Amino acid sequence: MANSVNTNIGAMIALKNLNNVSDSLSTTQKRISTGLNVADAYDDGASYAVAEGIRSDVKAIGAVNERLAVGKGMIDVAVKAGENISKSLQDVRVVLTKLADQALTGADRTNYENQYNTLKNDIDNFIKDAKYNNITLINTDTNQSIISNIDGGNITVTSQNLATAVYAQLSAASDYSAAATLIATTGALANAESNLGRAMNQLAADSRRITNQIGFNNAIADATNTGLGAIVDADLAKESARLQSLQVKQQLSSQALSIANQSPQSLLGLFR
Repeated sequence: MANSVNTNIGAMIALKNLNNVSDSLSTTQKRISTGLNVADAYDDGASYAVAEGIRSDVKAIGAVNERLAVGKGMIDVAVKAGENISKSLQDVRVVLTKLADQALTGADRTNYENQYNTLKNDIDNFIKDAKYNNITLINTDTNQSIISNIDGGNITVTSQNLATAVYAQLSAASDYSAAATLIATTGALANAESNLGRAMNQLAADSRRITNQIGFNNAIADATNTGLGAIVDADLAKESARLQSLQVKQQLSSQALSIANQSPQSLLGLFR
């Protein structure tokens, strides 16, 4: 190899190694700072594309569960209203039993009739006021379909028209005979109680379906995130060891370049 001041082969090799080490060090520092082995398309375009698709699915699952939570809110409001209606029906039975007494007359009968009408109004208000986000499940015949998965599947929440099934059953108790008819075993009050029971049972069943679907969606999201991590997450223990190794290599490469840069100085001795 010729001794030349124009071409320093040793310095060229040392500089190339230093650049390679610096590039590797930059990559490792990026993985450590982001915690990701694939942080963007520059790291691995194919893996990044797969990861972005998975992230999109996970976000969509979150959106589905948000809508399911809204559906559960509708049912919860309807169930609370049903519980209050049930308590009012118990009071209605007490008042009607008294009104069915032929011996109840005068002001006492008038007072109990007023109580009965007040309880009916309460039930009517419970039915009309049971809205969630301005949607009712107990004062309509329209079912609600709620998205349940990222493929567009739905869960149908069955509406319960308690205005017809309960309130409309409570006819006037203008005398003891009418009251007795209402509280008979097969009377209108029994129908109202039975209809309310069926409605509450259906609402509870729909609520369980939604709760189960939310749990299932969360399990899918967790499993999907685990798979995503296997694709993009960096092994920080390995990256830590790699960082230390590269830092030593960088120092050695810098020293090697410094030594190589000094080699032309030895040529000056040939001309003294």
